[in-house]
Amino acid sequence: MSLRVAVIGLGHFGMNLALRLTEEGCEVIAVDRDPERVEVLQDRVAIAVVLDSTEQRPLRKLGLRDMDIVVVAIGEDFQSSLLTTASLQEIGVKRIINRVISPVHERLLRLMGIHELILPEAEAAEALANRLLLGKVQKAFELSPEYSIVEVGAPQHFVGKSVREIGLRERYGLNLVTIKRVERRAGLLSLGQHERVRVLGVPTPETVIEQDDILVVFGQERELQRLLEAS
Repeated sequence: MSLRVAVIGLGHFGMNLALRLTEEGCEVIAVDRDPERVEVLQDRVAIAVVLDSTEQRPLRKLGLRDMDIVVVAIGEDFQSSLLTTASLQEIGVKRIINRVISPVHERLLRLMGIHELILPEAEAAEALANRLLLGKVQKAFELSPEYSIVEVGAPQHFVGKSVREIGLRERYGLNLVTIKRVERRAGLLSLGQHERVRVLGVPTPETVIEQDDILVVFGQERELQRLLEAS
């Protein structure tokens, strides 16, 4: 059974969220008081509705109480966000997730008992900072003083070769746990492309390393360092 999600507020963030969830197989109800925004999604989500979410009576008619998640993605002013959230709580919505507009907005939502908060701008900034600062190692998990699991971008000389050919175990004493593959697809509302990372599972000896693959590798620190130096 697919996840049922309502997205209230169809600005840039809310609209992209509604489209992405639909793309992933969710049943999405998209809500906004602006007819032009709703029209964009009319044939692209399960239901798109023109509605003022600050009014509780029309919200009740949407059956939001039966949704798995309701995301309040309103970005214009936090008063509308707070009024909408209060109405959803009164209706009895099981799970509410709110987009945060400002520190004051965040404090008020927490006082209302809302703890699932989204800060799109802050998260985007953090993701960019990580990409700029991480260098070769994407993530590192230390299991002991000697052994770690790291995510590292595939060295250029690995690209186009099979797992057997790169010989991680024979040459470096390392085990390849899995491969994360970056897939680029056309953007939804933005120009350009967006990226999605797919985990390939347990690689076979015949699995071929592709450009921009992320290798998840287990081994001793000194051997991991040798691999990084050879990258």
